[in-house]
Amino acid sequence: MWTINNALSSLFDLVFDPMASWPAWLSLGLISAVTGVVLLLAYRYTSNQDAIGRARDDIKANMLAMKLYKDSLMVAMGAQFRVAWSSFKILLLSIPPLMVALIPVGALFVQMTGRYQFAPVPPGKTATVQAFMTEEFGAREVAGQARFELAVPEGVELLTARPWRKHDSTLACWKVRADKPGLYDLTVRAGDESLTKLLPVGDGASQPVSPLRTRYSFWEKLGFPWEEYPPQESSFRAIQIREVIETAMPDVLPVPVLGNWIVYFLVVSMAFALVFKPIFKVRI
Repeated sequence: MWTINNALSSLFDLVFDPMASWPAWLSLGLISAVTGVVLLLAYRYTSNQDAIGRARDDIKANMLAMKLYKDSLMVAMGAQFRVAWSSFKILLLSIPPLMVALIPVGALFVQMTGRYQFAPVPPGKTATVQAFMTEEFGAREVAGQARFELAVPEGVELLTARPWRKHDSTLACWKVRADKPGLYDLTVRAGDESLTKLLPVGDGASQPVSPLRTRYSFWEKLGFPWEEYPPQESSFRAIQIREVIETAMPDVLPVPVLGNWIVYFLVVSMAFALVFKPIFKVRI
């Protein structure tokens, strides 16, 4: 799975890297516009346009019948039933193209999350490194049979030499701080094993920000594809930078609701799809 995720991340880097210095609203706006048009074309060529067209025509005809024969209860009720049935047919006909779009759109959302959702740790701010271990290792460490240790590179200050816990032998925490922007490799040593975690520090995200390196579940692996997962037999279950996973990037626009990157993406992509819908003669 890591091989697939790594290949997808490298592919998306080719798209995002040329826009790394752009303002978020511009880069996300371009991605949203292109996505809207591409999904519109995908819908056209993966859906039964003739059947959708007939269902749309039936709806128009029956809406007209309800206006013309509004004094006839039976005719009006029959027309309403046919409108509902045609609408249901359109819904069913839309399922195949939606299923086709689900995987690429899901992959795109994951990649956008690393660039527009999670924020790096600001320079000079204290960050908490959390290492989640197996219960077996936690018991050994508490008994003094194994040791935790965090090694930091030059440019990162380790504020707590010994790990501290919150009443959980499987969770160890350290406080660190970096004053200059950059990507720093933090190494957690647990007994004979070691695992690195990237600490992103800066004022903005020029590349994907990964708050979590995990082997917990399929969905978490899918949602955080930027760092290789710990081996299944490892004593490490996950390492995360708490401040990164809890801190969101600023809104792409200083506008309530619309400034949220997900809302912005949906609005712009749907707007461009609607603009190009008559140009490409797509029936939806």
